[in-house]
Amino acid sequence: MRRRAMVQAWAVGAGAFGGLTPGRGSEPWRVSAVELPPLIMATPSGSTGILVDLLRLLFARLGLPLSVHVVPWARAYGDAVAGHVAGVMPTIRSPERERELLFPSEPLYQAEMSFFKRVDVPLRWTGRLTEVQGLRIVKLKGALFAPEFDQAVLERRLRCEETHSFASAIRMVHLGRVDLAAVPKLAGLQIAASEGLSSQVLPLEPRVDWQAFHLALSRTAEAGAWLSRINTALAALHREGAVSRLVEQYRERQWLPPA
Repeated sequence: MRRRAMVQAWAVGAGAFGGLTPGRGSEPWRVSAVELPPLIMATPSGSTGILVDLLRLLFARLGLPLSVHVVPWARAYGDAVAGHVAGVMPTIRSPERERELLFPSEPLYQAEMSFFKRVDVPLRWTGRLTEVQGLRIVKLKGALFAPEFDQAVLERRLRCEETHSFASAIRMVHLGRVDLAAVPKLAGLQIAASEGLSSQVLPLEPRVDWQAFHLALSRTAEAGAWLSRINTALAALHREGAVSRLVEQYRERQWLPPA
């Protein structure tokens, strides 16, 4: 029985990392990602987006093949914790998640986290959560948003329901099913534009918070062996302005994937 468990554990790790150890193997590292336009997008030709492109730059610098698959958040996170995939993104760092996953020292991206509302609904917002107590809020199922907000939801000081995607959250605001959607600002703007809702749904100012989006790795010996090199390569990409260049490329295309 013990031998069978050891074989099963090895098989899971080999599938997630393609059997990759320094100097051996050529199968890609599999990373699960959550749909978050324009940062992460699923297209007929494969996964793309600002963070997907950044991850490809990172793995090319490391000399590692990479495969990115867009799946729902709960599955993406669960597969990474179980070791079925090499990693998950974007992930917000927390003490609980640090016990389950490995985090590089550098985040992939710093995101503005915002509330979105209907244009025709008056609402006072100066940045204090007490101003939205009693309102109906929706967030992504199982996901963190901002520390103070997450704590208020946990303590039931805010009325918050969950949905399966950020696009669904924006639609719920537009249809009047909720008052606010808790969504990363750039993603919310892109979703509203793609669905023709830019004149009807907008983000509140000021933002709720800044949030660091990470690539989190499965807790395996193989991931640990590569962690320091991932840290070094990711820090170099940030110093070189890779994120700013990618954001500008997508901005010039109206946040659309490459043709």
